[in-house]
Amino acid sequence: MTCYIAELDETQQVIAVWIQEKSARSPRVFDPRKHIFDDTKSAEFSGAPKEKIRNWIVSAKG
Repeated sequence: MTCYIAELDETQQVIAVWIQEKSARSPRVFDPRKHIFDDTKSAEFSGAPKEKIRNWIVSAKG
């Protein structure tokens, strides 16, 4: 299962999202050129609600 981990600033806004995939040794910063966000698959969300994490990922894609 994939885990998305939100990094927040002092105002509780998402400033980065880390992704921990089950096959990876450690989490990495979500890179829209390398990672695919598929909210139809089961995933865990930590640090912020799923909606805030999804919104950050969508805006990072530009």
